[in-house]
Amino acid sequence: MRADEWGSRDPGPAVRPYALTGGRTEPADGEILDVIAMVVAVVRPARDGEAEDFAGLVPEHRRILSLCRQPATVADLAADTGLPLGVIRVLLADLTAQGRITVLPQRPADEQPSADLLREVLHGLRAL
Repeated sequence: MRADEWGSRDPGPAVRPYALTGGRTEPADGEILDVIAMVVAVVRPARDGEAEDFAGLVPEHRRILSLCRQPATVADLAADTGLPLGVIRVLLADLTAQGRITVLPQRPADEQPSADLLREVLHGLRAL
């Protein structure tokens, strides 16, 4: 490979995923979030016009917080940040422990759509 071809290739991430999590592969609390779990940033009132307090946060935590201003799924966060799902889960656990995000409750099973309704939707989609 010629030297001028190196500049045109995507070098990939500058930091390996395990470095972002301090080598952790699972959240410290042991609770692994489902890929469809919805998370949202906790709104903290600003003090005297101060900007949001990001002290002690790595850029990935900051990016996640900005994406979580609106509720987002764990899978969406992994896709939007380009980080592996396992890394996102560990970083989300960090933010949850700090009280910066919260996991929204999922609907109880009795509020889930019925199998008949799902079949009707599927048939309708196939008809398109």
